[in-house]
Amino acid sequence: MTEEEVLAKSEAILQKVIKTPEYEEADNILLYADCNHEVMTRGIFEDAILHKKRVYFPKSDRLTNTMEFYQVVSVKQLEKGFMGILEPREDIHSRYRFHTREDTLIIVPGVAFDTSGYRIGYGKGFYDRYLVNKRQISTMALAYACQIVDEIPKDAYDIKMDKIVTEEIIYSFLRI
Repeated sequence: MTEEEVLAKSEAILQKVIKTPEYEEADNILLYADCNHEVMTRGIFEDAILHKKRVYFPKSDRLTNTMEFYQVVSVKQLEKGFMGILEPREDIHSRYRFHTREDTLIIVPGVAFDTSGYRIGYGKGFYDRYLVNKRQISTMALAYACQIVDEIPKDAYDIKMDKIVTEEIIYSFLRI
């Protein structure tokens, strides 16, 4: 996609996200910093801060393929980390670790998504590992319509999304 398409489609997705009940009711937003033409998240960050929501970004541990989320109030608190993705700075005074709460929405990136609510990320399992014992958190993936396929391979440890938001449609899935 061109830069213009990424901007336009990301804006359309943003407008859908901020109108969902999951987003509106969440006091805590776990957000990713977009890279490589992923759906852009800066608008979600700005809207969340404007509406006095607490926003957290992941910090990855390359040795264990795990991550923790830390509160960020300004994009200036982010720096390039694992795979060049923006993460909270190492400065411990500028970040606060997230502790699981029910009033939380996690917004998840991915490479491909299917019409059953599953996703393929970048192969390290960071998000699936993070979410395994946190089912009280609402999950929402952001995707371009061209990233949606009928079915993707899945394993027992893959976490199904509650919603997938594209520029064209919002897919909602029941938890069983």
